[in-house]
Amino acid sequence: MADVSQKQLLASFKGLLKSGAYSDLTVTCGDDSYKVHRVIVCERADFFARAIKFGGQKEAENRTIDLPEDDPDVIKLLIQYLYEGEYEPLLPTDGSEGSLPRKVAQPKIIPPPSTSGYGQAPMTYDFPHSCEYGYCNYPRLCPHHICGTNCRYTCNMFTCQICSPPQLPLPALNGTSFQLVTHAKVYEMADKYDVVGLKALAVEKLSRACEHFWDHDDFAVAANYAFSTTMENDRGLRDLVSTTISKHIELVEKPEIKVLLSQFNGLALGILEEKIKEHGWGKKK
Repeated sequence: MADVSQKQLLASFKGLLKSGAYSDLTVTCGDDSYKVHRVIVCERADFFARAIKFGGQKEAENRTIDLPEDDPDVIKLLIQYLYEGEYEPLLPTDGSEGSLPRKVAQPKIIPPPSTSGYGQAPMTYDFPHSCEYGYCNYPRLCPHHICGTNCRYTCNMFTCQICSPPQLPLPALNGTSFQLVTHAKVYEMADKYDVVGLKALAVEKLSRACEHFWDHDDFAVAANYAFSTTMENDRGLRDLVSTTISKHIELVEKPEIKVLLSQFNGLALGILEEKIKEHGWGKKK
């Protein structure tokens, strides 16, 4: 019953935006005009509250706020979010949302029979693993594989299927690869207009989109936009881009990614930090 009531309330808000009924404020951007309600937009975005309280004579007399410098397509999504708590493309609602971070089922570790030789050496769990021409510096990969005993030092990109089970399916997603750029732009607007909750939603959506479209040309465009429009200490999008490239390190061979690495020092550092965490570099063994 509560769910039905919430849907009815959301439908009412959407109806108010569509009809403009009881509107007491107009927001314009380019050729677009939105008949909005101060009680809604001022509560959700502090920029509008400040504009009304401290704006000029034009805003006070005409009850109009113009956003001439912004992308009308992105402002449309911003207004949609203020009334619906969402923006296009919408997150799937079929129960398969896969909220971040996605988890992989923990394997049941069953130690193999005891072996001699490397019993005290630490296990590396460094997969995929390849031996070095008949020799291996760190033979104890995991409880199920010891190089020299299980492979005679012939490993070639070996991964233990017990310790590293296959990843779960990609998170559900709507839309095309162009949304990578859209989410980066929405994040920028969320920061600029101080919109409650919108930055977190943009990060969630961009994270899912990166998992699907990391190998598309739009990824480099979105990455460039993310680093060009955020401060160095604003890690939301920057960490996401660094993590994606670290996870798919073959991306650094793309010319457009090489340009980004030379242009933004923070990106190269972020990838290095991700690799340090992934491989445990610098830790005493």
